[in-house]
Amino acid sequence: MHPDRMPSMSLGLIVPTGATYDSHHWHSSDGLLNASIRFEAGGYSSGHIQGEPAALRELAAALTLAADQAEADRCEPEAVAS
Repeated sequence: MHPDRMPSMSLGLIVPTGATYDSHHWHSSDGLLNASIRFEAGGYSSGHIQGEPAALRELAAALTLAADQAEADRCEPEAVAS
């Protein structure tokens, strides 16, 4: 088994409509531009995502595509028999 050079993790976020977002940007010690989005989802729920601007744009595009596909494939939930 070879060591994974990238840290690995799995994370799920549930963000409600109306969550509050703020953004920040900075240069790392080696001069790379970075940015982050912090969100408040209510109560004690908050989080942040950070990375280089291009990586955040790729994530934004993937999230937009997922939302568009979900709306395009929208169907009514099936009734649950009681």
